[in-house]
Amino acid sequence: MTKHAVKMVEVGCKAVAILGVNFMSENVHAIMDKNDQTNFLVYGMSSDEIGCYVAEATESAEYVEYLKAASTMPKFLHVIYINTSLEIKAQAQNLVPTITCTSSNVLHMILQGFAQVPDLTLWYCHDSYMGASLADMLVQLISMTDEEIAKIHPTHNRNTISKVLSHLQYYQNGACIVHDLLVKR
Repeated sequence: MTKHAVKMVEVGCKAVAILGVNFMSENVHAIMDKNDQTNFLVYGMSSDEIGCYVAEATESAEYVEYLKAASTMPKFLHVIYINTSLEIKAQAQNLVPTITCTSSNVLHMILQGFAQVPDLTLWYCHDSYMGASLADMLVQLISMTDEEIAKIHPTHNRNTISKVLSHLQYYQNGACIVHDLLVKR
């Protein structure tokens, strides 16, 4: 979404209306500011807060305790899904090293993290369905040949993927109503 907003500015657009939850317009606004586009207007479509259950899971005391547990590990990385408020991302970064992922780059980011720090412990948040799917993807990778795995990430093989899987933690209480509905179908 933010890429499209940047392109819109480049062709002369002066404003954009975001038809989504609050953190979406917040993220677009932050990217516009980062790109010195401070005159570009970003509108949300409601004056009311439009939240997201899975993103709100990161606002709980339980989630803070989860991050504090991560901070006790010798080498750890917190990976948070992009659909989270900037405030929560900043708070997480204050507690533990944190990077942000999307559903399309999460696997590559995790594999790259382990390629750079082989004994890393990864703490994934906050969407428990994506965390479980990520673990399932790693199990599927283990069943592939080393040559097939190398096509996905050149520094990995079945042994390293097995280690990645054994060092993956994911937050169990980040439920999303939409995901609940899709899983039940």
